[in-house]
Amino acid sequence: MQRVTRFGVSIPTSLIQQFDNIIEKEKYKNRSKAISELIRAKVSETEFMKGSHSLIGTITYLYDPTIYSVLNKIQDALYESKANVISNTICSTKNDKILGVLTCSGDWFDIKDTYRRINTTKGVVYCNTSFANPAIIE
Repeated sequence: MQRVTRFGVSIPTSLIQQFDNIIEKEKYKNRSKAISELIRAKVSETEFMKGSHSLIGTITYLYDPTIYSVLNKIQDALYESKANVISNTICSTKNDKILGVLTCSGDWFDIKDTYRRINTTKGVVYCNTSFANPAIIE
């Protein structure tokens, strides 16, 4: 088990009340767990923006299959990606769009370049990324 450090923080009352509401809604055990997760997320974000080590992540995208060659362009982006493409899952949605979830690993710049290529493809109506830094430990 890792050692922990205790520290005091001064926060405006209204802000901590809003934070406590979030903690309750998201079912955190306590403030410490919630604050640790926020710190871990910020450290991870700062580290992966350096692009100096391997990350894992997803690129979630939604596209209109009626747009000519949109699927071919997305496939080209995946094939030409410098990131390691682990999986690409697609499924139909109720509104006649296709949802894709791409799982990949690599450095931040390579994953972000793949995201950029998908996001700028004509016919892609939504695209977002999510990253995890496997080097960040509990």
